[in-house]
Amino acid sequence: MAREGGPASLSDAWRAWVAENALRSVPTEALLDTLVQNGVPERLGREEIEEIVGSPVFAGARRAANRALRSEMRARLERETARLARRPNTIERRSHLSPDEFVDRYYATGTPVIVDDTFKTWPALAQWSPSHFKERLPNAELVVLTDRADDPGCHAHVERASAVVPMHALCDRISTAGLTNDFYVISNDFDPPRGHLASLVTDISAAHPYLDDQRHAGCVLLWFGPAGTVTPLHHDTKNVWLCQVDGRKKVLLFPRFELPLLGALPDTVYGKLDLHRPEAEAFPELGDALRMEAELGPGDALFIPVGCFHQVRALEASISLGFSNFRAPNRFGWYTPGTIS
Repeated sequence: MAREGGPASLSDAWRAWVAENALRSVPTEALLDTLVQNGVPERLGREEIEEIVGSPVFAGARRAANRALRSEMRARLERETARLARRPNTIERRSHLSPDEFVDRYYATGTPVIVDDTFKTWPALAQWSPSHFKERLPNAELVVLTDRADDPGCHAHVERASAVVPMHALCDRISTAGLTNDFYVISNDFDPPRGHLASLVTDISAAHPYLDDQRHAGCVLLWFGPAGTVTPLHHDTKNVWLCQVDGRKKVLLFPRFELPLLGALPDTVYGKLDLHRPEAEAFPELGDALRMEAELGPGDALFIPVGCFHQVRALEASISLGFSNFRAPNRFGWYTPGTIS
């Protein structure tokens, strides 16, 4: 309990405990009772508590804690009012959504939406499938993230866990793999300047009402893999347009006010938590969080607002595209709340 040497005083660990609980507005007498029960003389405990809560450092910490508390209260208000909707766990589906309404109602408000006619300007996408890729680009080389089943954190070291595989071999493996999360072509593999899939860019080159067709480089992402692949719980630092081209996927998504979910993530953006498994319920951060669910099929496009935690699981062998080249501003790289400890 006490430091070594010098006058009797609490250890740094206990002083930190006192400060943390005092910031949570635990009464002084309750703090003192705990200290006494752990062998601290009552007089010493009271003096230490008074010194801690009376210091200018604590006053500054109190102001910061109050700001955090106000943010938590706002998040609770957002959550409780959102639950008043008729279907709070359902993502709205729309057709014939004009660019102005898309920006005003969804993009600017951070509201997810599924648009089911987004491919009408890209009819060639209807051809995409593993068999089409195999016939069209048999020798194109793709970077495949491997051994994912044994390494849930492989997203953090993509280069070390990757292998280069020709398209024909990958398509054959996908067709016989069954349900697995062991290998996956993930988002860093569709960058037109790299050239290995450049011919596919022609299939998405027509103008789109929400996207800037002049900005493909670095803004178009490909996911291609068997049934069972999972993109773990994470949030992005930009708005993303997730287009399901072939197969079906299930998406679990949380509104961006659910920042307490950061407690379930071991690093700044991604986590090892699989929301589709029962052990996920062991995380108290998930208890009150507002969860939205959607199933995406061919032709569906989900707008995922920046900052929204989400997890995606492939229900079938699937091909998905992600776009971030919106006509509206989309630079939010500063949004990294997970780096604040």
